[in-house]
Amino acid sequence: AEGNVPHFECMAVVGDENGHIGIGLGKAKETLPAKEKAIRNAKLNLIPLIRGCGSFDCSCHEKHSVPFKIEGKRGSSLIKMMPAPKGTGLVAEKECRKILRLAGLKDMYTQTFGQSRTKINLAGACYNALRETLKIKI
Repeated sequence: AEGNVPHFECMAVVGDENGHIGIGLGKAKETLPAKEKAIRNAKLNLIPLIRGCGSFDCSCHEKHSVPFKIEGKRGSSLIKMMPAPKGTGLVAEKECRKILRLAGLKDMYTQTFGQSRTKINLAGACYNALRETLKIKI
């Protein structure tokens, strides 16, 4: 009655746990269309990852981590990702852990800076960091 029109924003992450990850954002006046838009955008934003074993403690030559240090930024959220030896697990914030698991990564150290409580920006920074693996040729 006062003129306030609510809008809903939804973020979706898709991955095959084998080196492909996509993230999408959807906005709508209701929750279900926002969710459908987010899933559609996530499928359109799929990227392949370069995985490897970049830790100096591990020499297994399996694809369980990232091959080198990467960092990504979105908004004020900054995330640094470092390779970890096999068996370490994902040492990351809960939402980033879900993204990394969907990407097929099993062992990694992460460090966040800035407003990491803003989950959408933190997830976007995680996605931007994973996109950095495509820019550097090994």
